[in-house]
Amino acid sequence: MASPAEALRLGREAVGRGQLDAAVLYFRAALDALPGDPTATIWLGQTLCAGGHLFEGTAHLREGVLARLRTAGGNPADLLPAALLLQKVGDAASSLEVLDAIAETGFDTPSLWHSTATAAAQLVRHDVALEACRKGLALAPGHSGFEVLTASIEIDARQADTALGRLDRLLGRPLPDRERFRTLRERARALDRVGRHREVFADLAASTALAPQLPEYAAQDHDLVSRLLAKDAAGFDASMFRRWRGGPPADDGPAPIFLLGYLRSGTTLMQEVLACHLGVMVADEVPLLAGTHAALPAGQKRLAILDALDRPAIAKLRARYRHLAAVRLGPDAGNNRMVDKFALNVIDLPVILRLFPEAPILFMVRDPRDACLSSVLQLMPPSPSTVNLLDWHDAVRFHALITASWRHYRDALGLHASEVRYEALVGDLEGTMRKVLAPLGLEWNDTMRVFHKNAATRAISTPSRSQVTRPLDRASMERWRDYAPEIAQIEHIIAPALHDWGY
Repeated sequence: MASPAEALRLGREAVGRGQLDAAVLYFRAALDALPGDPTATIWLGQTLCAGGHLFEGTAHLREGVLARLRTAGGNPADLLPAALLLQKVGDAASSLEVLDAIAETGFDTPSLWHSTATAAAQLVRHDVALEACRKGLALAPGHSGFEVLTASIEIDARQADTALGRLDRLLGRPLPDRERFRTLRERARALDRVGRHREVFADLAASTALAPQLPEYAAQDHDLVSRLLAKDAAGFDASMFRRWRGGPPADDGPAPIFLLGYLRSGTTLMQEVLACHLGVMVADEVPLLAGTHAALPAGQKRLAILDALDRPAIAKLRARYRHLAAVRLGPDAGNNRMVDKFALNVIDLPVILRLFPEAPILFMVRDPRDACLSSVLQLMPPSPSTVNLLDWHDAVRFHALITASWRHYRDALGLHASEVRYEALVGDLEGTMRKVLAPLGLEWNDTMRVFHKNAATRAISTPSRSQVTRPLDRASMERWRDYAPEIAQIEHIIAPALHDWGY
């Protein structure tokens, strides 16, 4: 049997070769021999996270870093990557705890405060985030990245006037393309908040013109989703889908509740209300379905591939889905009713209908004019979907594409009852939720009325985090009226959705 030092060495070598499962075994062996050893614990945590075992991995990573700090061993700078990894995999709370512990050692660098600000912002702790920005800017005066981050947090903290002044000063000096792009996007958001609506779209257009020069946007396949949906539409057979939907599940395991919708249509609000139910666990934008259908056989026409699956193959994919949920969210994912909230899973609706024919589906509906406006005002991580949200006309066409696809399935399969209106949720939370909950076998409870208090204790992955941690108000309804000229340019594109949903 290898010594602890030898097991650590072999584990690191296995990581270098990409053999993560083998590396985990070596690091576990080292930790068994040296319980609580910070080095073995950190390596095990990092490797588990790299392999997608986030629930266990983040716990080990947090524990290992804090143990290392308690022993006063090593350079705190060497521990910053672990804090950043915790943020990257969605554990902002542990990241902030680690960063606070690093700061207590006296370590004081711009990178520390930048990481602290981003973690605190994810947790909607604006006071902590802005204080971290202040400390970072004291060490790096005028740093453009810090200035943009500070302005973004100020906007979320309802300090848009302050943010606007900061962004105007930034634009008065030379900036790299990426920083100018981000500055213009945030300035558009600040202008919207302070009511200078006629200036917003000029900044959006200027930033969109810069996007092709940024590798992270230039690398995205702008038309990927439209091609995929076109192939599905060409192979659409309503009788096939009804056969899928009407057939028995491939196993006796529980099916999740799928919460879908166009971006910025209220899916995060719905998830936070549902999360107040003691028997519910929410997967917030966790790519469980994508990780599941990645195991499908390769081929050009996914509807034919899905239809060819036999019962054992479907059962295997359902088991894969539950395994991914367990390693990402923990064992409670199998003990609770799970809500899989991934708004654009509507693109993969055929996969849901084939693998989980019995699964309830909730589709959030919002006035298309408000949904399009909100989506273009929020800068989201680049992807083949979100690259369509940089340009106003592209965003509207993308909304029309996604919602037309949903309505096609809805009408063919009788899924009308799955739709929940954002405006109804805001206007009558309890009445609307009681109608939603009853078919799900869930009951209303009064904590749902104050969902924002629960939301304030959790990291939320979407830009809606600042809204859902406050009591409901109607400020986000009919915002499109402030942009009548821009709406007039595109209303014909979303006319089918406006007509269908009666807006």
